[in-house]
Formats: sequence, C-alpha cells, structure tokens
Amino acid sequence: MPRGIGGARHGAVMDPATTTLLTTAQLTRRGCDRNAQHRLVESGRLARIAPAVFVEMDDWNLLDDRGRAVVRTRGVALTRPRPLVVSHLTAALLHGLPIVGGLPPRVDSLRSDVSGGRSEASIRAHRSGSLPATVEIMGIQVTTLPRTLIDVALTSPLVVAVPMLDHSLHTASCTLDELRDEWAPRRTHPSARRAGAGLDLATPLSESPLESILQVRLFEGGWVRPRQQVRLPLLRGGNAFVDCLFDDQRLVVEADGRFKYGPVAGLLTGDELWREKQREDDLREQGFDFRRPTWDRVWRRAAFESMMQGTRAPRVDRG
Repeated sequence: MPRGIGGARHGAVMDPATTTLLTTAQLTRRGCDRNAQHRLVESGRLARIAPAVFVEMDDWNLLDDRGRAVVRTRGVALTRPRPLVVSHLTAALLHGLPIVGGLPPRVDSLRSDVSGGRSEASIRAHRSGSLPATVEIMGIQVTTLPRTLIDVALTSPLVVAVPMLDHSLHTASCTLDELRDEWAPRRTHPSARRAGAGLDLATPLSESPLESILQVRLFEGGWVRPRQQVRLPLLRGGNAFVDCLFDDQRLVVEADGRFKYGPVAGLLTGDELWREKQREDDLREQGFDFRRPTWDRVWRRAAFESMMQGTRAPRVDRG
C-alpha cells in the first residue's frame, strides 16, 4: 500500500468540507497504479465516490449520509474538464438547507449549451438559457441561495421546497422579497403556480421541517391557515408556546415533540417529554383539544387528512 493510505482514525464525525479526496492521478504518482487502486477498493481500504476519485474508507465511515453526499459532489466537481455550476437539490445540500424526501442521487448542474447538455451517471443536467450568478462553496461554483430555492420550488413538491424556504426565512439568510424577485421572471415556467404557492406558504415562524410540512398538508387539504407560535397562559403559571392554533375551535396542532427535527435528530429526553405532557394537560384543562401528528403521519397526506377529519378545524371557503 502506498504511503498515506489506510490507518484508522478516531474522534468526531468527519467534516465533509475537509475530507481528503484522492484522484487516480494522485494515487498513480504515489506508485499505486489502476490495478492496485482496484484492489484497494475491493479490499475495503478505499471508497470510489466518483469517476477517478476516492476517499479512504476510514474517512468514509466517519461521514453520515448527508456528509457523503457533499463529498461525492466535491469528487464529481474535482475532475470535470470545465467548472460545474451546481444547482437545485445539490446546491441546497451545499447551502446547508434541510432536505426531506431523500438526498439527490446525482449532482445537479446547470448547462447553458444550446442542446442543454446531457445527464451522466454522476450528473443530472438542467438546461439554462444563460448561467446565473454563483457563489463559491468548498471551491465549487453554486447557484445563489435565492436562485437555489426557486429552482427547487419549480422542480420539487411543496413538501420538499417549503421546509427550505422556511429555514432560509427563519435564519434570515434571505428575504421573501428576494425570493419573489427571483421567481417573477420565471412565471411562465410550467410549475410557476406551485412555486408561487410555496412562496405564499413560506414563513419564518416554522421552526422545524416537520412544522413546515404540517403547514403544507393543511394547505393541500383546504384548511384555513392557523396561527403559528402562539403564546398561551398556563393555569400553573408561565406560558406555553404552541406550534399551530385554530383559535375559535381551541384546537392545537403540534408537531410531535419526540421527532420534531427529524426521526433521528432532535430526540427529546424523558424529562423534556414529561414537561411537554404537563404543559398539554394544563391546556386540556382549559378546554383546548390537541392533535400531535408524527413524521410518518404528516409525510403521508392521506393519513394526515384522516387525522384532521375528526376535528372542527375550518376549511377555506372556495365559493
């Protein structure tokens, strides 16, 4: 084995921005020809992450799924003959936006060629009349945050786009005016109406992807939009903040606290769950009703609407 390959590392999860990439050319210069590279992959010492790009398996094993997607993107960009303009879901990944429904299987890239370019095994090409302004992230040219958000809104369902929009507004990374300015010239796009609905739903008040998807499901089901992040006084003193409130019906809809930020992240402790129960019991004593949709129920539209059918939440008057 050539010097510098192998050797276990210990410690925290690997940072995908600094994970060392090894190209076929670099390995060859170290005395590791293509046959030796193949053997290292077969033996589990190297991981092939892109054509002619590898990562040491010890490093690869320290990356989570999102980190691996970032490293793959870096690997694809590293060996391209021309710089990529990364866009859509892959740009969202590099901007650090929440991605629900699955990470992009290929690197999304804009192409300004007359033919629009062709997709490849590792690249999904998106045609663009002209290449937009970009920012540099990890040495890669990436569409700006407003452009990325509108690209996603035009090409992905609301349950994917709205959590990103809400996150960007909640963190003050961009403004709704900036997003509408980016959307306006593309109003002739076949999915412009859906993207516009996403902008109408976007709010800085949603504090997690689950809360964002909850708002999407209420919209899709035709319910009146509830107030968000409402402060309610408690009988025992102090206040509670609830995710959504239908005032006249005294109906609280709460993103299930156990999995508020995802099925793995944000898991609450036993003490936190006990405090949540005490808070809910207090509000129930005051006449409030509760619904606590989980990730599974919110993700499946039919299951969410079935849960809401038993409530008195008002519907939008379509007449």
